[in-house]
Amino acid sequence: MKPQETKTSDSEIIRDWNRKAWLWVFLCSFAIFFTIPVARSIQKIIANTIGRDFFTYFAVFIVACGLAVLLYFFIVKFKVRKISQYAWLVICAGLYIFLTIKLDKYPEESFHLIEFGLLSYFIFNALQYKIRDRAIYIITILIVLLIGTTDEFIQWMIPKRYWDFRDVGTNVVGGLIFQLAIWKGIRPGFIDQPIAKISVKMLMVVLTVDLIFLGLCLSNTPSAVKSYTAVFQSLSWLRAEEPMSKFAFLKTAWSLILISLISIWMLGMRWLKRLK
Repeated sequence: MKPQETKTSDSEIIRDWNRKAWLWVFLCSFAIFFTIPVARSIQKIIANTIGRDFFTYFAVFIVACGLAVLLYFFIVKFKVRKISQYAWLVICAGLYIFLTIKLDKYPEESFHLIEFGLLSYFIFNALQYKIRDRAIYIITILIVLLIGTTDEFIQWMIPKRYWDFRDVGTNVVGGLIFQLAIWKGIRPGFIDQPIAKISVKMLMVVLTVDLIFLGLCLSNTPSAVKSYTAVFQSLSWLRAEEPMSKFAFLKTAWSLILISLISIWMLGMRWLKRLK
């Protein structure tokens, strides 16, 4: 009985850790969404009192502190000897700083890189309890894309805030760089198993949700807004918002999305059959 009890106890502990890990993903996402209505007001106060350059300097400061902490653990705690790991951490930090400086016309946007980089860490940490292969990096980035798109969608619904596909891209880049730092810099030892069925299934599902959601956002043209607000009068205020999309080739776009979805599921099912 004792071995069985120990096994059950260990599994319960892992499930508890997993729940806590996903709680951090939820809290981070909630914090990002919750600040949308007040973000511009806070940014104006800071810009008027300190100056807009504060956002750039603060973002660079956060990246530098994060790099310093990681280097401390690498050198003092873990005694990492591979120069390439240090090099990749410095490269990723350099990418964050480079992109932050490139956003000098819109320095407030640099916080998207930090926010979604941190979010990608929480997502990775939550997924590791189920996924132990390199697909974890792709799945993490795809979930970042989903949350980043949701962030922009909520932003579009807030008066005097706008949807921008470029911001979605910035969100994804923030998560992508952090995952690159984990993959090539930190190199978790437990990510060493062959691609598993659960990884393939999650890839298929998350890719499907991402493509459909992006397609719906692309379809949210002024004429579409006018059509559904005529049915749901309580949403009529959305007509005054800047349109999410003015894309003129929606049929072509949805045809490509449909072809992509069919291809993803066909290849995914074939992949699953090959796995033991």
